[in-house]
Amino acid sequence: MNSVFAHGVGVDILHLPRLLSLLSRRPVSKLTDRILTATELAEFQRLSSIKPPNHTHALSNPAIRFLAARWTAKEAAYKASANLIPTTKEQWMGWKNFEILKGSRGEPLLTIRDGGGEKIGNGQVSISHDGDYVIAIVMVQH
Repeated sequence: MNSVFAHGVGVDILHLPRLLSLLSRRPVSKLTDRILTATELAEFQRLSSIKPPNHTHALSNPAIRFLAARWTAKEAAYKASANLIPTTKEQWMGWKNFEILKGSRGEPLLTIRDGGGEKIGNGQVSISHDGDYVIAIVMVQH
């Protein structure tokens, strides 16, 4: 049997009005270009083209839901991977070093890459939405 050991666990919660306030003050692309990888950005743009149902709640918008989930999961991943993060400023990892894509069953999968694009870790992600809150829990292995 192959054992996988966790090397870090992180959690983050996002109050959706905080994200909506941020998005109302500057172009959405400022945030998406900063935190999403190219693959994640393509998915965000695809979801942005879907007309949301006529609900007043922001979580009914699939693009906002996607962005909130990625923000929260990446924050949790950063916290979980403290022992993977280089200590020098030149090697510092940012938002795009963490990529969350869908697995074959739709589950979120985390890949962590160093500054050169090499895979240095992966992780399991759980994301939940409830009302005005999004929460993510990440367990990192390497």
